[in-house]
Amino acid sequence: MKLTVLMDNHTEIDVYHLGEPAVSYWLEADGKRFLFDTGYSDAFLKNAKAMGIDLTTADAILLSHGHNDHTGGLPDLLALPFSKKPRLIAHPHALLPKHWGTMDIGSPLSMKELQAKAILEFAEAPLWLTDRLVFLGEIPHTVDFEPAYAIGETIIDGQTVPDIIDDDTALAYVTEAGIYIITGCSHAGICNIIQYAKAVTGKTKVLGLLGGLHLMEENERSQKTVDFLAKEQISALYPCHCTAFPVRAALHAVSPIQEVSVGMTLEWE
Repeated sequence: MKLTVLMDNHTEIDVYHLGEPAVSYWLEADGKRFLFDTGYSDAFLKNAKAMGIDLTTADAILLSHGHNDHTGGLPDLLALPFSKKPRLIAHPHALLPKHWGTMDIGSPLSMKELQAKAILEFAEAPLWLTDRLVFLGEIPHTVDFEPAYAIGETIIDGQTVPDIIDDDTALAYVTEAGIYIITGCSHAGICNIIQYAKAVTGKTKVLGLLGGLHLMEENERSQKTVDFLAKEQISALYPCHCTAFPVRAALHAVSPIQEVSVGMTLEWE
């Protein structure tokens, strides 16, 4: 599998791409192409063009969850000249309205608008995209220090309820030696994600991990997460996006990490 970072918080010196606090990755796996998240704006489109990547060739658009730093680029993406309606895969709650106080923090396109522009496919259960790449669907909370928590509110069946972000998911790529995990924000908890990815794939070894861990400060939970990840002995560890520097530093002290920047390409087999 080949992964190219189209959008991240960080850019590399002397590599003139755009950055923003958001996520977008281009994946090529088993003869297929996937776009994972769409950033906060149209900036990822400009980066893709500069990298020579034609996003209209995607076999599917995948959403890690519905927050606008992952769905914000949908209007500009879906305005591209696709030869047919693109397939868009997400958890059933990912595209529902999401609010934080008076702020709209969900998809800039409504469900009705998206249905006019894409073929929506909702996956609560694991969905295999290729023989080796799986969209994990809803992540169960099995780790005691990673319970569900709410960020703002959403509207489900006409009722305004706390948004526990049960739409948050990740991808897992399977090799003979183990799995690689790709996350958006890990609102579900990175340890929960790892445990579920192992259960879904039947693999016990995590070889690599790339994405946001949603650890915004050092606290008891972040320390327990660092301890958990250290025990996993992940050789290719790329925490980024919503992973605070002190947390990355603490993790690096026990399990060396790598930096992520826009334009970076990884190849995992």
